[in-house]
Amino acid sequence: MVTSSVARTDRRPALVRSAPVAAFVAAAGFMVEGVITLVHHTGEDHWDGPSQVLNAAYAVAVVALILALPALGRWLKVNRVGRVGIIAAQIGFAAMAIESVVSGLHDGNTLSGLFFGGLLLSLVGLLVLGVAALVGGHARWAALLPFLGMFVGVAGGEHGGSIVLGAVWVLLGMVMGRSE
Repeated sequence: MVTSSVARTDRRPALVRSAPVAAFVAAAGFMVEGVITLVHHTGEDHWDGPSQVLNAAYAVAVVALILALPALGRWLKVNRVGRVGIIAAQIGFAAMAIESVVSGLHDGNTLSGLFFGGLLLSLVGLLVLGVAALVGGHARWAALLPFLGMFVGVAGGEHGGSIVLGAVWVLLGMVMGRSE
């Protein structure tokens, strides 16, 4: 076995190095949620095992997005307005994560107003991020993908729309992982 005396070091910031992993975790969570919605109906209360797994997968996915979004903004080279969009989306995703945890503990939708507010804030934040990235000119093809994926995920709701959202984050994780 031949070893090299030159150690390879990754000089990118930790946030940028971990962003693809966070994107892939989010993608997996959204895809699990999407598949479960296709095969199992989840009511408003008295959640069974698959409903709890669906809820937990969504919570993990939105927490992972909170971690991935700053690196996505950096990769898209957004301006201050884009960074404000990222913060708004992060706050929205945090609200949805809190609601998901509380609902999981109480066996059903508990704080639906918090979830709805978080959903609106995350959509607005992702739209602002996307528009800022379009204006900035770097990777325009990817600028609106997070917003469009989230929109399709919500609109597709119980028809597996989150699978599309998961695919968006697989793609974004791949391109963020390849960038330097």
